[in-house]
Amino acid sequence: MNSVPVFRFSKLSFGVARTSIRHGHTRSRRRTPQHELTNFEPGHGEQIWVWSHLTSNQVIYSHTKQLESHRALKQLPFNGKKSKPAKLRRDYWAPMALIQLPAGAGAAGQSVFQKLREFRRMHELAWEDDLLYREKRTELLKPKAIKPWGAKKNADLVRVRKIVRNRHERSLALNDQRANSIADMAAVLAGFGRGNRLIVSSREKKAVLEEGKALEGRKWSKAPPAKTALVSQSGGEEVEGTTKAPAVDELLPATIYWANEDDRNFAQEWSGNVTHDLFQDAKALLEENQFDPEEEAVAEVEAPKPVAEPVQGAGDDTNYSIKEPAAEENKEEGKEEKGEKDSKADTKA
Repeated sequence: MNSVPVFRFSKLSFGVARTSIRHGHTRSRRRTPQHELTNFEPGHGEQIWVWSHLTSNQVIYSHTKQLESHRALKQLPFNGKKSKPAKLRRDYWAPMALIQLPAGAGAAGQSVFQKLREFRRMHELAWEDDLLYREKRTELLKPKAIKPWGAKKNADLVRVRKIVRNRHERSLALNDQRANSIADMAAVLAGFGRGNRLIVSSREKKAVLEEGKALEGRKWSKAPPAKTALVSQSGGEEVEGTTKAPAVDELLPATIYWANEDDRNFAQEWSGNVTHDLFQDAKALLEENQFDPEEEAVAEVEAPKPVAEPVQGAGDDTNYSIKEPAAEENKEEGKEEKGEKDSKADTKA
């Protein structure tokens, strides 16, 4: 039979309680985040590209002008059969808008990007009964007699009926997020959303716009903000035991470049920190080397296209394309196999 193990703590003196001896855990369970290990490119988050599908009005957000298929497809939900494409086609996806934030405000851009995706997910999951029904208007061949008490002529000539959408029609209605995304852009750039980093103090705003410093995200900051002293309301002198009222938070400025200027009318109102422009004006800024001094100007075409990304990889052109990593890997594997065959032929010779 197995004997009961005798621990060393049971051999302690009578005056020491066994429960008082335990391991001292001083290390926190959660690791402190290290933003230097993320390997983000310089200027990451300062631009947010909004892509739209030409027929279904689906929306994809990206920090780069080059869409990556495996990441972009994760943003598209499955709303039914034949509702989610198997791959992204270049002739169906085009940039709808570009959100440009000040230099050094990459942390604010990442926060705006997160809020836009969260609000879009809410539209896809918490929708109202408007998506369940569709209105069918039919003109009456024989109009009803107009009543003298407050009846409208147009109402008597048209009959409106509510028809329940089938599964395919509901999926098409859920995919149409173009108007909702523009309204979300107006709300997020106005400071809505919990933890929106676009809201900064006057000191942080001055450091970003005037001093050229980079804005630090809240999750990366290890030290709490400096405490300020409150001033008494009766006079301007400081009172002992009180602290000075903190400065009112402000919004960082943002510029939206639209492919179609009328799209901004989908939002009810825009905050004062947002300015609107067209992609043609963005091309002029690009020629002045305001965004990237090494990037060449975008070729003049009939349809307006967005500006280039601040930092691009080697060998990248200015065409707006969709990156498919699988095809590139297959090409590399083909090159390696070809090199192995050549080496074997040399050894045989």
